[in-house]
Amino acid sequence: MTEVEAHLPQRHVLVGVSGGIAIYKAVELVRLLAKEGFSPTVVTTAAGKRFIMPLTFAAVARAGVLDDDSSWQSSSGWFEHIEAARRADVMVVAPATVNTVAKLATGLADNLLSAIYLAFRGPVIVAPTANWAMYEHDATRHNLEILAQRGVEVLPAGEGDLACGEEGAGRMASPEVIMAAVRRAFAGLAAGTLAARKIVVTAGGTREAIDAVRYIGNRSSGKMGRAVADEAYLRGADVVLVTTRPDDETAYRCVVVESAAEMADAVARESAEASVLVMTAAVADYRPASVSDGKLSRSDSPELTLRLVPTIDILAQTRRSGLLRVGFAAEAGPRIDRARAKKAAKGVEILVFNDILAAGIGIGSDENEITILTSAREVHVPRTSKAACARAILDEVETVISGR
Repeated sequence: MTEVEAHLPQRHVLVGVSGGIAIYKAVELVRLLAKEGFSPTVVTTAAGKRFIMPLTFAAVARAGVLDDDSSWQSSSGWFEHIEAARRADVMVVAPATVNTVAKLATGLADNLLSAIYLAFRGPVIVAPTANWAMYEHDATRHNLEILAQRGVEVLPAGEGDLACGEEGAGRMASPEVIMAAVRRAFAGLAAGTLAARKIVVTAGGTREAIDAVRYIGNRSSGKMGRAVADEAYLRGADVVLVTTRPDDETAYRCVVVESAAEMADAVARESAEASVLVMTAAVADYRPASVSDGKLSRSDSPELTLRLVPTIDILAQTRRSGLLRVGFAAEAGPRIDRARAKKAAKGVEILVFNDILAAGIGIGSDENEITILTSAREVHVPRTSKAACARAILDEVETVISGR
């Protein structure tokens, strides 16, 4: 439980499940919600009951399950859809089949789940699932766009093997991704400083092509950038991650790039209307002056000499009024003096220093030790997880924003 969540008076989550094979993931989602201290209430459609009995959800939720037979049509349940909507703080529909998505988009209320949706006034999260052709159909895309325009958080469906034996987009988001969306919704209810602000985060190491096969690169794993993006998302920000190291699925939008030039273009485009830019990526300082169209052969040239030229300075090109920029200084050794000089030279509001040669916190590790430099102070964060470092960084971002 986060500090934000702990101060919320209620943590009731209504989980609507419809009839799709991905419903097995909903069981794990409900179990995680209960384990993490949320109070889940499950409402299942008739089709959902054909996949998994309500007793299964009741066992993991430690609460009764609402359905059309036991609630909607019972003599004492004519207002159950209103009462359920009143009790819930956040509503999740997972899996959301194309049929259920269509009902929510058009306002059709022919079952308990869709009726509760119309009566509910809090944050709504929808995790669609379908065969790839059904998911990509214009009607489905249109319905999902309608929901998004109304403020519903529509989680992207993943790609891969589908239950029908085909391959493509349509896999329901994982329980972990949905849990992150729930936490984000509660953070939004707490109305934090970053809520609804657009934040662009970069991650990973760029690759600068030598020929069609080879490149100059670095060992950056992208873990620190992903941790910052995750934490910003949990605080309610509109996150865009520009990365060379994409994960299989995220709850926010990712832009995949390879070279410094591609990253610069993406950052310029995405940060044009952003409030914060966090440049965690390890951007190459140099690139080959020319790139061979084919594959260089050692037999044709026993020795190879590369002429390197500077890459674009992304932080410099994004400087504008209203954009808070966070730079990173990964130094080889305890050279915080170089970090201070870099902060001044780049003109960034915040700079994060870390020593990549320190044991256990180098590139690719799950932990880090950082010093956060602002115009007002320097905050040292002893060795800890990169998630904890991300929280410290965004705490400083919020402090700077609040002081503007």
